[in-house]
Amino acid sequence: MSFPASTRTIKLFTPVALEGGAELNVVHMREPLVRDRIAHAKDRGNEEEKEARMIAQLCNLSEQDIWLLTAADYAQLTDAFNVFMLPPGERPKES
Repeated sequence: MSFPASTRTIKLFTPVALEGGAELNVVHMREPLVRDRIAHAKDRGNEEEKEARMIAQLCNLSEQDIWLLTAADYAQLTDAFNVFMLPPGERPKES
């Protein structure tokens, strides 16, 4: 299966210690596909839980990994997701 070439790199404000001892400093988010949006719509739980699971999947993280992020870092991920909702020509360039 191929994924879109468009990704965003998010440097975390607060690194997270993952299970197994690895430290997460940077997250790479891939562009969502229609499949991701449909899975989100069919998912269980409230909107916040569904959103967190979808973002975790787009970042190749587990739901438990997402729970460890600070609110500021999670906001960076939702901002990156929202950039993907713009047409490619209107997306701001990564700095």
